[in-house]
Amino acid sequence: MSEPTDDPRERARQNVEQLPAETALGNADPAGGVQDDPEVLDQAAREEGEQQA
Repeated sequence: MSEPTDDPRERARQNVEQLPAETALGNADPAGGVQDDPEVLDQAAREEGEQQA
């Protein structure tokens, strides 16, 4: 681990490097997301939309 610094920009940069990518981008999924194939999820969403119509 690197030495602590008094520079706030450097501390912020170091903190952001430790975050998962989705958190650093600001769209974290609090439920943890899924590891499934997105195509399967898209297909299921289309089918559900057809059933409700």
